[in-house]
Amino acid sequence: MKKIISYILFFIPVLSVAQIGGNSSYEFLRVPVSARSASLGGSAIHINDGDITLANENPALFTEATSDKLAIGYFNYFKGMNTGFAAYAKNLNEIGTFGFGIQHMGSGEIVKADETGAKMGTFKVSETIFKASFNRSFDSIFFIGATIKPFFANYDIYKSFALGMDIGATFTSRNKLVTASVAIKHFGIQVTSFNDTREKLPLDVQAGVSYKLEHAPFRLSLAAHHITKNFKYNYVNNSEPTNTGYSTISTDEPSTFMAIANHFILGVELLPTKNIAIRGGYNFQRRDELKLTDKGGASGFSWGLGFKIKKLYFSYANARYHFAGRTNYITITTNLSEYGKKKI
Repeated sequence: MKKIISYILFFIPVLSVAQIGGNSSYEFLRVPVSARSASLGGSAIHINDGDITLANENPALFTEATSDKLAIGYFNYFKGMNTGFAAYAKNLNEIGTFGFGIQHMGSGEIVKADETGAKMGTFKVSETIFKASFNRSFDSIFFIGATIKPFFANYDIYKSFALGMDIGATFTSRNKLVTASVAIKHFGIQVTSFNDTREKLPLDVQAGVSYKLEHAPFRLSLAAHHITKNFKYNYVNNSEPTNTGYSTISTDEPSTFMAIANHFILGVELLPTKNIAIRGGYNFQRRDELKLTDKGGASGFSWGLGFKIKKLYFSYANARYHFAGRTNYITITTNLSEYGKKKI
């Protein structure tokens, strides 16, 4: 156990160095696919209650409680970008828990035109991720998992293949009220590039903690994302026309408070019964970067519902990214072991 913890603590700073100061490709990896995660602000790697849709984002959550569960989900990521995913888990007693998943994002037909505006037909954009995960538990309170995920990107004539990996560790108290997690997500290599230029993957180090009140139907959560990234940079969010085109205007750097706050996501769940949940979240970075200068609106806020009907658990989320756009998520989960023959 001590060796495992030592390895995790060693590799976090090593991997973190590679993230500072660079841009990356495959930004679609950052998009949450779970309706529950989306409703809680975009990250819920720190809730360990057998939800396979959250395990899809943190392999340390592929616990025995996710075994035989199947999840499918869909959301329309702004106009024309349709995304779906499926995940399944199976526990093999003393060996551990295996998880499998697939995620696909694709557009409809996009008009292709040259620099003069002359139409040259249509093309499509698609990205596909395959996931294979493994998780081991230690003393039923500490969990370590890893996901290997090859993925493909196809942008008309430009194609690319990369191999990524996620590593997660989770601690859950014996009374199941407190869970803390850390995850290193989206690190790996680009095997084939779009234009013979190797690009980075969007490495993201995350951590979070959740607390279920013992005598009240609430779960509170706090997540930190892009832990190794410095958000104190010049924003460029405006432009003015000139005789030669457009020149950008950089606003002042964010305050130290906002640079720190932009790392955090707040979430809350109201759990009036075992089969009903009402959720809400607030993403500081999303609101700070996407709100309008004179009208913030609901940017950065998200909410959702969860409810069970017979053997199916439905989750819905509404995430507000910008004043002009929001995304709706739908996820359905079921436990295949419940479909066995009834005993006579």
